[in-house]
Amino acid sequence: MKGRNYILPGAVLLLLAAGFFWWAFLAPAGTVFQLVDRDRDQVVLSVPVKAGDKLSLEIEHSFEHIPWYEYYTVTEDFQFNLDAIAVAGYGAGIPAEMDVPTRIEDGLVWMEEINSVFPRFSWITSDKYMKSFTLNEQEIFDFRSLPDASRIRGEIIKRRGYLSDV
Repeated sequence: MKGRNYILPGAVLLLLAAGFFWWAFLAPAGTVFQLVDRDRDQVVLSVPVKAGDKLSLEIEHSFEHIPWYEYYTVTEDFQFNLDAIAVAGYGAGIPAEMDVPTRIEDGLVWMEEINSVFPRFSWITSDKYMKSFTLNEQEIFDFRSLPDASRIRGEIIKRRGYLSDV
């Protein structure tokens, strides 16, 4: 019996293993927006995002239950650009003297072209006053589903590899 040639099957297996490793852990797999419970270090939401995507937050502000909306765009370097705020009036905590275009429409004061960039969000939530979070006009999260006073971080994570955590 002559010696068998194991070099070719071994090389094929090595190439397959290297390809799987690259796909699983090194391939660029995109970016995701995550909401993380900071106390438990637990992801409560993870959705794909890309530069140019639009995010918005709806809350209720103050004792008077004033509607407040914030509008963000995901930047090219995956941060959050605050584009506009719409709020039903001025009062404590509402930025009344920003030097930005301001208009009134449908009972809301719109402050636009704010262009303030945030690398991440950090919130202490309210089960009564924080409401919905949307991505490209689709609701992706209802903050009222969390326990009151949850410490939440919102951030964009660049994923490497389809099986990798980061």
